[in-house]
Amino acid sequence: MLRDPLLVVAFMLAVVAFARWLEERYDVIKKISSAVVCTLLGITFANVGVIEHTGPAHEAVFTFAIPYAIVLVIMGTQMRELAHAGRPLLIAYLAACGGSFVGGAVAGATMAGWVGPETWKLSGAFSAAFAGGGMNFAAVGQGLEVEPSTFAAAALADNMSTVPYLLFQVWLAGVLAAIFLRRSGAGLATAPATDAAEKADQEAQEEAMRRRWTDTDISITDFAILGGLPLVALWLARIISEAFAERLAAMSVGSPGYGLVEFFGDVPEVLWLTTIALIVAQLPWVRKLRGAEVLSYFALHIFFIALGAASDLATIVDAGVPIFSFMIVIIGIHVVVAYGIGWLFRIDLATVSIASQAAIGGPGSALAIGMAMKWHKLVAPAVIVGIFGYALGNYLGFFCARVVDALVG
Repeated sequence: MLRDPLLVVAFMLAVVAFARWLEERYDVIKKISSAVVCTLLGITFANVGVIEHTGPAHEAVFTFAIPYAIVLVIMGTQMRELAHAGRPLLIAYLAACGGSFVGGAVAGATMAGWVGPETWKLSGAFSAAFAGGGMNFAAVGQGLEVEPSTFAAAALADNMSTVPYLLFQVWLAGVLAAIFLRRSGAGLATAPATDAAEKADQEAQEEAMRRRWTDTDISITDFAILGGLPLVALWLARIISEAFAERLAAMSVGSPGYGLVEFFGDVPEVLWLTTIALIVAQLPWVRKLRGAEVLSYFALHIFFIALGAASDLATIVDAGVPIFSFMIVIIGIHVVVAYGIGWLFRIDLATVSIASQAAIGGPGSALAIGMAMKWHKLVAPAVIVGIFGYALGNYLGFFCARVVDALVG
């Protein structure tokens, strides 16, 4: 068994490289993503005794990998780009996020007895994940300190949901096409390109979006700044969080300003980190940095290996059925709300579908369904709102968790 932290880190890096090699070589791995492979390999190697379930290397990954990923990916979120998404897509996306929130709250309040004491935390984590993707699940789940084996089982469920939901949406688009056509006057809005040059250009843009998360041209300057900014942001988030906690401890109940200090004192550190990252992302010189998405995706791979390794396989199997059922209920409510509001607002079915996929699986998932269904004109706007979801999901998830905790507590 590998115990030396240096060897454990080297082994994790080798696993990331192997997972990426598999994704580039096999289409079936590309569909489930290398991040899911890293989770599965982490579980496997820890449970057969190749690496430990916990250790100094794992603790370092949990401490730094997700904060790094959060800051770096949000640094790609430019608020002004949302204007390019268009009003119908923005409404559809907000409806999808609202459906995830309602789904998390309703499922959490009604299924807590079956899922267990961690239900309110899982409600928040799944609501966050279904507003922007797996990184939100990891951030909120870690921030709420979900028990490791439950966390791993739920993360695996979340990671495995993207492709089945994409296939479900393809089927649903055929079922609902006539209903939306009568209501909005547009069925599956965007048609595939007919001109060969136009089609080639669209395919090139789609491949470039996919490669945005896996390949980059980065300078030493960019690498140094992107390496340091998350550390500064994490330090600031901790300073702010600790300052409010100390101020709250020094105040007496009912004193002037106590309620306001108490409110901000309860804000999790990861939300301060998200807010700082959003502010930094709007600075013009930050937007010019190259490689933020690739480095964030890399950090997420490392985190999922450590997450899988921290899990006991027997516990994951025992928790599997309730957690998978819990997730399916949330997704079901999400579908009713997202498609229902889209129909009420007379939004075309393609826009509703791609917005829903962007919320459930993130920008990469929106890219996938856009390519599969030939909704080329919606791909770039959907990726934009999906990236914005990385920031929005963290706020939404923590709020949902607190609501469910109040309801079942």
